[in-house]
Amino acid sequence: MLRVTLLLLAVTAAQARMNVLFLVADDMRPELSVFEGKDFPSPVHPPIHSPNLDALARKSLLLKRAHVQQAVCSPSRSSLLTGRRPDTTHVYDLHAYWREVGGNFTTIPQYFKEHGYRTIGAGKIFHPGHASNHNDPISWTDPYFEVGFNSTFFVYKGHNSWMNVPMDALKNDSLQDTQNNNHSIKMIREAAPQARSGERPFFIAQGFHKPHLPFVAPQMFFDMYPESSIRLPANPYAPDKMPDIAWTNYTELRLYDDIAKLNLTGDINTTVPHDVILNLRRAYYSALSYTDYEVGRIIKELENQGLANNTIISFWGDHGWQLGNTVSGANTRTLKSPPTPR
Repeated sequence: MLRVTLLLLAVTAAQARMNVLFLVADDMRPELSVFEGKDFPSPVHPPIHSPNLDALARKSLLLKRAHVQQAVCSPSRSSLLTGRRPDTTHVYDLHAYWREVGGNFTTIPQYFKEHGYRTIGAGKIFHPGHASNHNDPISWTDPYFEVGFNSTFFVYKGHNSWMNVPMDALKNDSLQDTQNNNHSIKMIREAAPQARSGERPFFIAQGFHKPHLPFVAPQMFFDMYPESSIRLPANPYAPDKMPDIAWTNYTELRLYDDIAKLNLTGDINTTVPHDVILNLRRAYYSALSYTDYEVGRIIKELENQGLANNTIISFWGDHGWQLGNTVSGANTRTLKSPPTPR
């Protein structure tokens, strides 16, 4: 459903010469307050602080039951960005490039490029590396921008699974998502004159690495979630008669230095110590709120440039994430349709 909706919006936008702001989050659970209802997943405590995403969702088409075929970054992203299922793209891992193993499929940004748009990308849209031939150059009119993993705070405190970054430390440096988002905001300003005149609309894609591991966020977002407010999962054990393949052995998490020293096996019905779970949950919520803040910054710039009424905003997440329980989140999908013509 989501692939069809996005492709229809792509055709509609191109025909109407609407601008597109294409926003992506990584490993984001659909537990924002706007998702409350009968399809709402297990609630988190405390509620997620996400005012910008909530505001966008309230004036948008919100898809509450949009799920991926495979909850892995590259298969999910390749599927959505080409409008084809993994069985067609033949992308099942983090290495295979769909143009080599599946077919020379047109991507969403490539479609806009072929229809006269200026297509600009930053951060994580496609899965990086060989899985996209390094961000699929054929899809973009401008050189792709990615600040990379050399930012001070990627290696701050060693390769740990989470980090509360002191505000003072951000005075002379900024996090990876902030730097990528700064570039996208700069590109909105640069592309705005041609976009406003209708001479050349834009498709600007900004991909946020958070709330993916490591759960890194500025202290101001940790302050939104006091330690006393964080709760453990109600049931950390596998459901009765659950197939073994349904259990995640949290291999990625166990690669981080602070987790590796715990010597965890990841076996079924084993989990991490309670204090570690609480810290990870708090850090994840903080990273999600940090992402929400960055989403608010780029949408605000769109409004500042007078482009809010002729721009389609799409926000989606590639798949959910487990937080110490056995039920992973579904996808986060929010789409803003163009205004009704008058």
